[in-house]
Amino acid sequence: AGLTAAWWLVKDSSMLFPATLAVLVISCPCALSLATPAAIASSSRALLEQGVLLTRGTALEVISNVDTVVFDKTGTLTTGTPSIVRTVVNPRIEGYSKERILQIAALLEIDSSHPVAKAFSNIEINRDEVRDIWNHEKGVEGRVGYVRYRLGNAAFTGVNVSEISSDLSRIWLADESTWIARFDIDDGLRDDLPETIASLKNNGLDLVILSGDHDQAVRSVAQRTGIDSWYAEQSPGMKMELLKTLQAEGKTALMIGDGINDAPVLAAANVSMTVSGASELANSAADFIITGKSMKYIEYIFTTGNKTQSVIRQNLLWALSYNFLAVPFAAAGMIVPWMAALGMSLSSLLVVLNSGRLARRKTCLLYTSPSPRDQSLYL
Repeated sequence: AGLTAAWWLVKDSSMLFPATLAVLVISCPCALSLATPAAIASSSRALLEQGVLLTRGTALEVISNVDTVVFDKTGTLTTGTPSIVRTVVNPRIEGYSKERILQIAALLEIDSSHPVAKAFSNIEINRDEVRDIWNHEKGVEGRVGYVRYRLGNAAFTGVNVSEISSDLSRIWLADESTWIARFDIDDGLRDDLPETIASLKNNGLDLVILSGDHDQAVRSVAQRTGIDSWYAEQSPGMKMELLKTLQAEGKTALMIGDGINDAPVLAAANVSMTVSGASELANSAADFIITGKSMKYIEYIFTTGNKTQSVIRQNLLWALSYNFLAVPFAAAGMIVPWMAALGMSLSSLLVVLNSGRLARRKTCLLYTSPSPRDQSLYL
């Protein structure tokens, strides 16, 4: 604009003001500044209508660069509705019936948000019996009556299980001296999981399972889903270290989890998702909150991210091209200010309309949009 003013001051002072004003109006970055937020807003609406809540707009840009997907197992790859298949009582102890053992375990899990706790939710208990409950990375401990118990994996309860092999998840109940019982828990895979995993692999993504469960149970899920890389008996701290290792290798990682202990890893990942039934703490750390049951939402989010990036590039290309092409004509006095104002408005409108295509995307996901009240609870 300064160069235009100087030129017309020398050549024809009557054109100084209109030419300079036209340059300023055309170079106004309205369309440029709308290019990204308009596309993200439209995609966010499309995701919400399909049952995916977007908590951080920039995640739609990051997800198109993801090359590694990291899954938690229990409650993420599995349904999160476990059931007790078998209760094994230590034959060396006396004074415990199977019913009493189940009650003790249910009392310890009474306020837990871990998916395993759901396996004990239907057991009748007297809440007043339990006190001093402490949650740990690999289990929970508390006092029932006058005895302090621990409920969790073998390492947490001090049980040597090197000779036991099972595809089922196992947790152990122990007092201060020995183990009392073992619970074998089954939790089926989520709907559409094998198809989703196959699709992600076909798109060239590396898939990893990070689980706190024992080796055999994680291996079984990995084999059933076709995921080649997996790590068992991982504490939240170990998961974090593995994620940092992937990032140090130049990987852009997507973390998908559901539990309270997944929250730190979800927050540290390049981009993160939680699945339906996830804890509030995990949801607060996630970029995408999936409210539907199907795992096909993961594919939909990837597709939406890629389309969003494409539309953003189209918007930026148009905005920059329009400015660079129109400014010389304005500087030459061939465009008067009202034409410049009209062109700027039409340019911005074109960006908004192009972005609006993202909100009109149709999918085959079977989902009913949440009510405004339900949406507000998340937003």
